[in-house]
Amino acid sequence: MTPLDIRNTHPSSLFLGIDTLYHIKNNALTYYQNLQLSYGDAVRIRLGPYRCWFIFHPSHIESVLATKANSFIRFEKIMNILKQWNGNSLLIAEGKSWKNRRRKVLPSFAQQRIPNYAEVVCNLAQEFTQSLISKVDTEGSHKCLIDNEMANFSLAIACKTLFGKSLGATSQPISEAVNCLSEIAYRETTSPFTIPNFIPTPANRRKKKVIEIMANFIQKIVSDRIEQRSSEEPDLLSTLIRHHDNNSTAIEEDVISLLIAGHETSGATLSWLFILLAKHPEIQHKVHNELDRAVGSSQVSYQDLKNLPYLNAAIKETLRLHPAAYALFCRQATEDVDIGEALIKKGDLVQILPYVTQRDSRWFKDANQFCPERFLGGESWPKYAYFPFGAGPRICIGQSFGMMEVALTAAMVLQKLSLSTTAGSFEETARFSLRPHQDISLLFSNRI
Repeated sequence: MTPLDIRNTHPSSLFLGIDTLYHIKNNALTYYQNLQLSYGDAVRIRLGPYRCWFIFHPSHIESVLATKANSFIRFEKIMNILKQWNGNSLLIAEGKSWKNRRRKVLPSFAQQRIPNYAEVVCNLAQEFTQSLISKVDTEGSHKCLIDNEMANFSLAIACKTLFGKSLGATSQPISEAVNCLSEIAYRETTSPFTIPNFIPTPANRRKKKVIEIMANFIQKIVSDRIEQRSSEEPDLLSTLIRHHDNNSTAIEEDVISLLIAGHETSGATLSWLFILLAKHPEIQHKVHNELDRAVGSSQVSYQDLKNLPYLNAAIKETLRLHPAAYALFCRQATEDVDIGEALIKKGDLVQILPYVTQRDSRWFKDANQFCPERFLGGESWPKYAYFPFGAGPRICIGQSFGMMEVALTAAMVLQKLSLSTTAGSFEETARFSLRPHQDISLLFSNRI
């Protein structure tokens, strides 16, 4: 492995790090990349009462996320913000509570259940593709705001696989509530001061309203299902009810976490995949050819995914360049931890950034280029240089589900349609997840 780039200098912080928070809120991605370029693989910054380490090298990342993971917890301030609507869910819990939660939620994502969820995804992806085809046939081609389109689609999948039902008329307010909670999470986690909830500011009133919308929506679905006393439905909710022993609070907390997380990550990944394929027609052509060989005119199925290595490589490369989780939840050391060349003291914060490490030219040749071929051979990079779903004990529990969802949707759309764009570049929006700018449009047309 390439040696660590450890330097003796660290950036100075103005006003106890308020300048750092300003840079993060206004241009986070560039700021993070410049930190690594200017100060090396382990950068220490003062943030208010805390020392915060930004670490970029795979060996350090392995220590924090895996080998010494028990010496860290997620930063309590951030968890308390998310707890406002996630409760004590799997996303929030620590220690024994987290292990107990994970044991109960894990069966929902067992590998043997993925084919059942895939059938749901196939049906919704087929409906989505047919709606695009109808618009293309009517208009000649169909132009749409891709992130808005994929956010709505991924929310529909999340609800159908979670609850076994479509949102119907409630789709728009729930979509708006989910987006609003994501914005609130980003705003409050990057602000030095948070206005207490009891102060009736417009932002607090809006937050209270959307939390109530989500809570009422989830509570009704969970209570109705528990009253039915049926565990036959092949959805995530049935499994959660069974393993949480009808504990409605625990069920609701995990449901809202899974709903928001699934909506955020899958929608963003699909948007970025379609953008990159539209921007690189030669790669899109290879995906089309692979689909023609492996599937032909037959309907795409879950079983076909194993015969689509290039499409899967394109998805992995998309996750390398544009990981939805561009910055993992900040960790805090519960004891002094020596991670090699850096001593993280008890109470110190640690920030890990897949966006920066996965674009490091030490690990990836032509690191800023979209090149799916790099995932077709054996991995030439260190294990912890690529971790779009996190790593270690708290790796994303739904990664297999997410990969299946993105692959099936992309396969169905690209089997029938082509993507194009006239835009030369695409702005990234680093909020709670990494999304393309909301105004980015793509053009769908029939394949020639």
